Amino acid sequence: MKSLLTLLLMTTSLCSFAEVYEDYTPSEQHIQLTVVAVEPNYLDDYLVNLNRTWVKGMEIEKKLGYIEDYSVYTSDSANSPNVWLTITYENMGAMQPSEKKYKAINKEWLKLYGDDEDEIEGISKGYEEIRTMVDSQIINKVNFK
Repeated sequence: MKSLLTLLLMTTSLCSFAEVYEDYTPSEQHIQLTVVAVEPNYLDDYLVNLNRTWVKGMEIEKKLGYIEDYSVYTSDSANSPNVWLTITYENMGAMQPSEKKYKAINKEWLKLYGDDEDEIEGISKGYEEIRTMVDSQIINKVNFK
């Protein structure tokens, strides 16, 4: 019994518990991850249309400094979901909406794409027929020390 207790104490002392900011640090950047399932045979159409709508909006937000980056990922081997969209923000505070941001983005959008508004609205409405939003998460990278 004494040797079992000694072994237990030794094992417990060898186990350590991870400590945030000592063993790892969460990044201040936050990433909005959207998971999408696009219907079979529509992936190419979805990506082309996404480039004409969502990507244009992300370029405006990046140009205005509201986001750091964005990405579109696909998988050739995944049946569903098969598209992942990310938006990288400097920190959680940068994700907060504001009237100032909203107006600045809309102003830039109208300046650049105002003539295409009907076409873009038609594309956006068509998304519902070919894709399903599976999940949306706010994630951040963990940096190990």
